[in-house]
Amino acid sequence: MIIATHNGKFHADDVFGVALLKQLYPDAQIVRTRDQTVLDQADIVLDVGGIYDVETRRFDHHQKSSGARDTGILYSAFGLLWQTYGKQFCGNDDVWQKIDSRLVTAIDAVDNGQDLYTVSDFGTRPFDLSEYLGLFNPVTDDEDFDTQFTHAVDLASVVLQRLRAKYVQVIEAEQYFLERYAAADDKRYVVLERYIPHGSIASKQPDLLYTVYPGATGNWTVQAVRPENSQFGNRKDLPQAWRGLNGTALAEVTGVQDAVFCHKAAFICAAESREGALALIELALA
Repeated sequence: MIIATHNGKFHADDVFGVALLKQLYPDAQIVRTRDQTVLDQADIVLDVGGIYDVETRRFDHHQKSSGARDTGILYSAFGLLWQTYGKQFCGNDDVWQKIDSRLVTAIDAVDNGQDLYTVSDFGTRPFDLSEYLGLFNPVTDDEDFDTQFTHAVDLASVVLQRLRAKYVQVIEAEQYFLERYAAADDKRYVVLERYIPHGSIASKQPDLLYTVYPGATGNWTVQAVRPENSQFGNRKDLPQAWRGLNGTALAEVTGVQDAVFCHKAAFICAAESREGALALIELALA
């Protein structure tokens, strides 16, 4: 198996494209060239050659035939490869979709010069993964493109593996969360008997205000649910009088003797016991 891409300066799309293919064909030989004779002999060609054709396994995106997403974001070579090989790598359509929306689409956009960010009043743009991988291009005379490309592919491979592992776990967690929420008598809160990542799936439940779960320290945590599609803010803050209090001070204000703390931003509090956490929930709801 010979996988070919262009030589010289590399970007996130050819790096991630090769990283994806190496997951499926670990013994493949990687060739970096623009020599058409060499490209013609390769089994898979990406990001070079001027052809997008799945049957012949050519995945260039520098011509009109490469197409675009429904959003208008143009495909990069990585995006084209992801449509064909991504589900084989993920082994799960839901995992494939999550990685596509979180990682692949952004790389497509950046590679095609489509701006994803509106800079806030802070005036600082995010330092994104495409820019990070670009740093692997040679910056000193003793570095060469092919060696640096290999280093970048190694990093991209780890990112793909970690994202796949994360989203497999996220999907399992979402299923558990929905089972627990379906069984809840009061749809304003849900009690999880074990900790799982649940911020996103919790925000999708329109009536849900708080979640309760055992924390890593052994305490039971009460956490406010964020509005859907928001990284910050709470649907319902914890009471103003609790903010920033700990231990005895919080116990005196709440009447919950094993209350432990409440964050000053009013999005999370805890008690030593499950019963204590549920008592805090009742007060917060009232």
